[in-house]
Amino acid sequence: MTMYRWNILALLLIAPSLINCAVIVNDGDIDEQGLYSKSDHVVILTQRNFERRVYGQSHAAVVQFYNSYCGHCRAFAPKFKSLAAEIVPWRNIIQLKVIDCSVEENNEICREFEVMAYPSIRYIHEHYVKGNGNVGDRIIMTDTAEKLKAQLINKMHTEQSMGRLAFAPKFDITSYATYAAALSGVPFDTSYTFLVFENENSTIGSELALDINDYKQVIVKRVYDTSELAVVAGLTHFPGLVAVHSTLDTTNLTPKNTAKQNLLRAVNTYLKSKHYTFPVRDIADQDVLPYEHSDENNQRTSDSDTVYYSDLEKTLKTSLHTEITRHKSLSGEALNALLNYLDVLRTTFPFKNNNLKDYIEDLYNTLQSRNQWSGSDIYDLVKRLETAHAPIFNTQLEYIGCKGSQSKYRGYTCGLWTLFHTLTVNAAQKSGTKGPKVLAAMHGYVKHFFGCTECSEHFQAMAARNRLFDVKENDKAVLWLWISHNEVNLRLAGDITEDPEHPKIQFPSVSKCPECRLARGAWNLPAVYQYLQNLYGAASIQEYRRARSAASAPSPFSNLDIGMLSLLYILSFLILILVIKYFFTKRFYRKRHYKHGMGKV
Repeated sequence: MTMYRWNILALLLIAPSLINCAVIVNDGDIDEQGLYSKSDHVVILTQRNFERRVYGQSHAAVVQFYNSYCGHCRAFAPKFKSLAAEIVPWRNIIQLKVIDCSVEENNEICREFEVMAYPSIRYIHEHYVKGNGNVGDRIIMTDTAEKLKAQLINKMHTEQSMGRLAFAPKFDITSYATYAAALSGVPFDTSYTFLVFENENSTIGSELALDINDYKQVIVKRVYDTSELAVVAGLTHFPGLVAVHSTLDTTNLTPKNTAKQNLLRAVNTYLKSKHYTFPVRDIADQDVLPYEHSDENNQRTSDSDTVYYSDLEKTLKTSLHTEITRHKSLSGEALNALLNYLDVLRTTFPFKNNNLKDYIEDLYNTLQSRNQWSGSDIYDLVKRLETAHAPIFNTQLEYIGCKGSQSKYRGYTCGLWTLFHTLTVNAAQKSGTKGPKVLAAMHGYVKHFFGCTECSEHFQAMAARNRLFDVKENDKAVLWLWISHNEVNLRLAGDITEDPEHPKIQFPSVSKCPECRLARGAWNLPAVYQYLQNLYGAASIQEYRRARSAASAPSPFSNLDIGMLSLLYILSFLILILVIKYFFTKRFYRKRHYKHGMGKV
């Protein structure tokens, strides 16, 4: 075999490895997931990078465990992003990090940290060690970024008093009688000391110290506003700010409006006047571009009042993969709630796939065999039974009727409403009175498993107020859920979590069901009931994307087909280059004559 052929064979053998090396990222770092992206000045955590990004770090961290389909998490995200952008200068001391617990591969991490409410925030101190019970310190949720920042600073005060955060500015507050006393103990190379006069409960001095923690030869010290030095400085309103040069020259910098931003501006203006060299900060542009709707995101279902089997399957898969497995340990009321949920699924879900039906039945029977399960054991069981009964779910599941204009809208929450409407209606179409059991199962599921804590609390309060457990008939169960859904729509209309392209209305709309309304807008309940029967009944559920246009139909090639075609294309290109090189080499090759002792060769 010629050398040329060997070269071709070698390329054929190593090309797949070269291609894989170009596309596979092993460190787990990603630029975007769920509600956050790298441009939000947060660290995106995943199951693959969590240990490397959290444990043993030289800085502290605030980790938010959230669920991307949780309405409260969506409403909180802008506040968390605002805080992250504001404290970028603190990043060598403390960083904000986020992990989406709705992503299946992250589920084990969220379970290990015993996250039972979303969003949950944990403080992780520097050099944190992995271990049982090491789940960080819980930070109380707040309604504003400013309150969360104040709580974070207070936590850092506590940490420093315990001997940690030694690398951070000193947060203690002291009284002084003279400027010389105030400068005692500062590093000898300090050129400028800024004294912030405030009360003990104020966080402005600490915040200012964190904002300029990377300024060389500059420190901030907190001083009691009742100290003798405040009188010497001639301060009349607080917080007060005084610059002290190493020569003991002083300048009162207290602005009229003593908000922290004004104090920071005063510090920077003063240093600029002294020709101070500011640190160069590598801060990404904080302006976030407005969301641009792609053609795919602009696609809307032609008939929004249609139930798609794909929506039901995707919701069911999410429920079983990420929600019922989030408990570290499951027993008692929570386990009974899971069994009741699986029971109504196996008896009232409109199965179009016998494998899925057998799988739910097997899961239900197996979970009854024990009084206690760990979340990881349930997850292993779910995956094992899926393999045993495969295929269970369609391989290309996506939301259709519940698809939002952006990934942060609708999706699973819409799917869960759709699932339980479907269960109540199909229960009503069977013999017996299974409808009320569906409502009870929904209540238990939302209480113990639904990944939006605030939503769960609202639903439980509504269930008590609207007397869910007093419903005894099938038709009443169907209408109870419809009334409750419209009540939630009314409460959330105009909320930050509302999809602007799918506003929350009182459904069905007049255009979809004109007979559902009486004079002056009153509901015609018999017509509404019939409409719900027609919408959510098994016979009306559409198969996946049967109604899609040819232009939007899925590719006839699988991911494997596309990968192989790409590989063949690249290999063909490489072979072509080698062939061209070979022929050009042959064409321009010239024999050379060399002289040696034996004559010409």
